[in-house]
Amino acid sequence: MPTSSDSTLKKIYVKDYRSPQAAIDHAKSIGGARIIFPNGDYPCSLVIDSPNIELFSEGNTILRAKTPSTVVDVQAGGVNFVLDGFDIRGQTLRDELTSNRNGTHKNTKALHCIRIQERGARLKNFKTSGARYDGIYLKYNGQIDFEAQDFLCDSTARNPVSIISGQGFKFIRGKMRLDNKFSAGQGKLRSGIYLFDCEPNNINDKYRDIKFTDVVFENAGTRYGNNQVIFQDTNIGNSNDLGVYFKDCDFIKSGTATGSAYVRLKADGKLKEFSNIHFERTYHQNRAMAIASGRELLLRNSSFNDVVIDDRNLTFAIKLSSGTVVNNVRTTADKSSAKSKAPAVRTSLNKPVNLLLDKKSNVKVTDVPGY
Repeated sequence: MPTSSDSTLKKIYVKDYRSPQAAIDHAKSIGGARIIFPNGDYPCSLVIDSPNIELFSEGNTILRAKTPSTVVDVQAGGVNFVLDGFDIRGQTLRDELTSNRNGTHKNTKALHCIRIQERGARLKNFKTSGARYDGIYLKYNGQIDFEAQDFLCDSTARNPVSIISGQGFKFIRGKMRLDNKFSAGQGKLRSGIYLFDCEPNNINDKYRDIKFTDVVFENAGTRYGNNQVIFQDTNIGNSNDLGVYFKDCDFIKSGTATGSAYVRLKADGKLKEFSNIHFERTYHQNRAMAIASGRELLLRNSSFNDVVIDDRNLTFAIKLSSGTVVNNVRTTADKSSAKSKAPAVRTSLNKPVNLLLDKKSNVKVTDVPGY
């Protein structure tokens, strides 16, 4: 349910217009407005290309695919867009009645549920699912100042969230979940799918400064093993300085896919380092971090504080290097698959934790069994 009521914009009602897009076009003509949607199911392909457009749901409101285009598409000019209280689906009603049948039947329609290509967007109290590609697709050249809060980015045929470029992202109080429920436009399950994907399209795309607070990453997959939180080359210098923070986050596995919901790093053949990744009060089923290839990587200027893992290896094939701090890491036997069901205090096994350390640098390690 929507919670915000502090808008100073003029309120208009979608029922007074021939279509939701017509209401948006009128709001554009008056310099912006809050557009009120009553309960209902609205097939649409909305384009927002002017500032100060707010979409506000009065209750249980669905915006769903009408065409193969994106359901809510914020294009250049759509500064300070707000969406509050919607269930956004990349499927038509007919798609919802079609099982993917092991990936052999098409059951998705829209390209993305939401695409943001402008700065200042705020998404609140919302759900995405069922797109041919991404639940949320984010691409902006510069400071994007994007924020999502109180959300469920559920399964699509590709990634619940993809960041292509931009700087300044916040994800607060939500869940990102991926299973194999949806097939792509050609009736095939896609390979290379991730729970959260930071992947520039080319060398001109750059990303940085991503903060997650109280977010659950759930791998519910049954087939592919790539359902992780992946960070690929940033195209900013040679050290892949990410500026990524995870605070009070859980990384859990509830499906039978081979992989777990850990953070995964991928660099090309010339880049051997990542830096500035931070974990604080996080829980991990399996290890906290791994690489996406057989190459050995260095992780610099990062931190692991108050981390709980049910695997003795904090990382896999990543050497912790200069400027990195590891403090209070514990192993546990409590493998609760949902944050709401996790014990307030997990049972510590107090087994030695395996850290892969760069012997050429001084990594600060405190309160870690075995060190």
